[in-house]
Amino acid sequence: MLNHMLSAFRTYLHGDGAVLLPEMQLFLFAIGMLAMDSWTANTSSEKFGPNPGFRQKYWNPALALAGIAFSALTLWMLRARIIQSGELAGFHLTLVVDSYFIFFSALLLAATALVILLSVNCATMPAVRQGRYYALLLFACMSMMLIVSAVDLLVIFLAMEAAAISACFLAASPGLSNRTPSASVRFLLSSAFGSAVVAYGFSLLYGLSGATNISQVAAALARRHNVAKVIALSHQSGLQGLQMLQLLQSRLPEAVHWQAVTLEALPIAAFMLVSVGMILKFAVPSFQRQFNRTTAETDFGILSPVTLYVSGAYAIAAVALLLRSMFTIFADSQNIWWHIIAALAIVGISYGIFCSLRQTNLERIIVYLSIAHMSYVLLGVVAANEAAATAMTYYLFTYLFIVSGVFGVLIALRGENISAGVLNDLSGLRRRSPVTALLLIIFVLSLAGAPPTAGFFSRYFIFHALFETGHRYTAWFVALSSLPLAYSYLRIAVYVWRGRQSETEPGAVAFGIPEAIVLGVCVFVSLAAGLYSEPFTRMARYAFGQ
Repeated sequence: MLNHMLSAFRTYLHGDGAVLLPEMQLFLFAIGMLAMDSWTANTSSEKFGPNPGFRQKYWNPALALAGIAFSALTLWMLRARIIQSGELAGFHLTLVVDSYFIFFSALLLAATALVILLSVNCATMPAVRQGRYYALLLFACMSMMLIVSAVDLLVIFLAMEAAAISACFLAASPGLSNRTPSASVRFLLSSAFGSAVVAYGFSLLYGLSGATNISQVAAALARRHNVAKVIALSHQSGLQGLQMLQLLQSRLPEAVHWQAVTLEALPIAAFMLVSVGMILKFAVPSFQRQFNRTTAETDFGILSPVTLYVSGAYAIAAVALLLRSMFTIFADSQNIWWHIIAALAIVGISYGIFCSLRQTNLERIIVYLSIAHMSYVLLGVVAANEAAATAMTYYLFTYLFIVSGVFGVLIALRGENISAGVLNDLSGLRRRSPVTALLLIIFVLSLAGAPPTAGFFSRYFIFHALFETGHRYTAWFVALSSLPLAYSYLRIAVYVWRGRQSETEPGAVAFGIPEAIVLGVCVFVSLAAGLYSEPFTRMARYAFGQ
């Protein structure tokens, strides 16, 4: 009996279980952490000493990192299987493991690991019951990995809901977020409205194709697109192809043209609904900030790991989902919807840069400029060639580590009881902590796009892909818009460099081991990906199987 059970389990792990194994490992670790957190909270302090929270401070992040490590190891093993036998599909073709999933899942695991390390010595981290917070991070990462792996509309929608629920709980974590209760409610309402819009777009896709698998939906839309082209050609050139078209053309040519327009209009309407719904569900809640208005400007804007995770990893998951849907479901109508994406991206870049220039709060500056960065990535969809695919994945990879470095420095400043809420708080940082100032300047220069950092090449690759495919006006917009974007970041560098240290200001910043690891990795990626970009572009090409 035991042998049969082991054999069945082994068969399951080589079949459907292999497709879901990285996510299941995160889920099991999260459940274990919740159980340990509850058991520790109910245990008397006599057994664990006068400060039971001290053990939780290090055991909980260690267990969370162990879950990340196990999941990453499984991804590496799945990568080897993909090389040998191609992509893996399971659960009735609702989940797939391919190079796209491997790349973005590794990126999401890296983002989660960075946030966990930055949370260890976070000044606002509660002393007890930390297991719930780290378990939520693992749940969120698992949900976002399912979003990238899902190739079925129903599974995609359920994974999006799970990720949104995790984000709402993280945003409402006491001591770890600036959001007021009313802001958390708006977070939830915005996500729910986005879910309704996405659900309507998915229902429209199902009505057009009669299927929920995105490959089958893409095939149905491709047939519809081909019929529309035949009808349009018949109407324009008078071809005597099909007898029905000839009859329609001779009697009611306007109806033929209207039928062609209708065949294309419904998929574009579905595309608009899905795109806008995802923006409402992920982007708007991520960037919607509400601070305590009764508090002075210098007291709010405490950057936390939650802010980094919600505005970084969630945005990456949303972009990954948009890219898969655009290049799979709506691939045949790319010559139509690229205008929509270009307009949305240009509006996003302009809005993010304009709003950041009006701010002095550091968190608002970084979060508003995150809108601009994600919009730059979407401009790569306009080009839609191999160079653009490499540029988009390279951009997302490098941006994650650069912005994590900025958050790491500012969170470390907050841990030393150094105010880092507004730009004026950074004055004199060069004098009191030269190493901290140098790290922050490297990160903001990279985000500004100064050569030879990774930020410069990420936007250069987008510009080159657009210029190569004939979208010259859009390419020049990328180049020109980089100037006010750079100015917004250079303001931070100027405040760090200038100013004098007063006698009442604290001394140098002492980084803990977790912060040192994060900053070391982030500064390495920021410089190495610019000075020698070939290994990083090779990883970026892997995402699309190049």
